[in-house]
Amino acid sequence: MSDYEKQSRPVAHICNLLDAAACLAGVPLLAMVAVRDINGEINPTAWEKEYGAARLAILDRSRSHSFSDADFDAIGRALSDLKPLGDQAAWKLVDRTYGDLQYRRLIGDYSDPLYDALNDLGTDDPARVLYTGYSYLRDPQVRSAVLQRAAGKCEYCGEKSFLKVDGSRYLETHHVIALANQGVDKVTNVIALCPNDHRKAHFSAERDSIEQEMLSRLMTLGQSIRSPCFTKGEVHFARRGPTEPSESFVSVSVPFSESAESSSP
Repeated sequence: MSDYEKQSRPVAHICNLLDAAACLAGVPLLAMVAVRDINGEINPTAWEKEYGAARLAILDRSRSHSFSDADFDAIGRALSDLKPLGDQAAWKLVDRTYGDLQYRRLIGDYSDPLYDALNDLGTDDPARVLYTGYSYLRDPQVRSAVLQRAAGKCEYCGEKSFLKVDGSRYLETHHVIALANQGVDKVTNVIALCPNDHRKAHFSAERDSIEQEMLSRLMTLGQSIRSPCFTKGEVHFARRGPTEPSESFVSVSVPFSESAESSSP
């Protein structure tokens, strides 16, 4: 190994940690454009594996940004929060925190992501449209059917949501198993939530346990999320983790009663 390679490796780890902190702080990635290779070039493989051509939006955001003292302070605070994690563990924390929303954060798109996770009748293979990544098309009839089923009450906490100006109750619909994780775009995978519980489902530190509770709630409504495999005392669903490769799955188990088993389609 050359002296350059020996020196560049620890620098790469430090830069990676700095950019994990920048992502957590909501700041464009600093080290990626500030620290360059021996030819003065940005790492040509940066985000290539994760986002392909869509990586250019991440690079453009950093290149066009004038970093301020406030940005440096925000990165410093995030670094303090990340102690004593190394760069790989730091990015795993970012993955757990933002999941499917990480790309939006990297390009500085802070529009409310919930509306892209809302709508929903009809397909095991939802269509996708290209923007600079993929966004799944949802069937609006699914959303309508779920809201009608909820009748103005959050299907997680059971409380009535606030009244809108037209006199109806405001609720949001949520894919319990995200479409990006191979969830289906059907009423059997969608739950009506009050705004607070919807944000919990996306951002809470307990979102994994909340997801399992929501699966259980759907079971009590006589629903099943996929083609479940019934075993004694529980239902197993295979789902892909938000940051796992396509061949990697995690298991979700939902307890069920005899009545729930018999009412499942």
